[in-house]
Amino acid sequence: MITQIKLSGLICPACQKVTENLIGGIIGVKNVTVNLETQIAEIEAEREILKEEVREVFKETHYKTE
Repeated sequence: MITQIKLSGLICPACQKVTENLIGGIIGVKNVTVNLETQIAEIEAEREILKEEVREVFKETHYKTE
């Protein structure tokens, strides 16, 4: 299953890598690609990934979901 989630707060390649790692840690996620220009995370997972789950892993950062 592929899920796309709009993000905000990413300003550099390091932000891109950090968000990919954070989202990649969610149970069931197989692969994550974050497009820095569009600020969209494309998440390949065994199940549907909810925005609330992404918000939860971002709670200690300045990154947000829209």
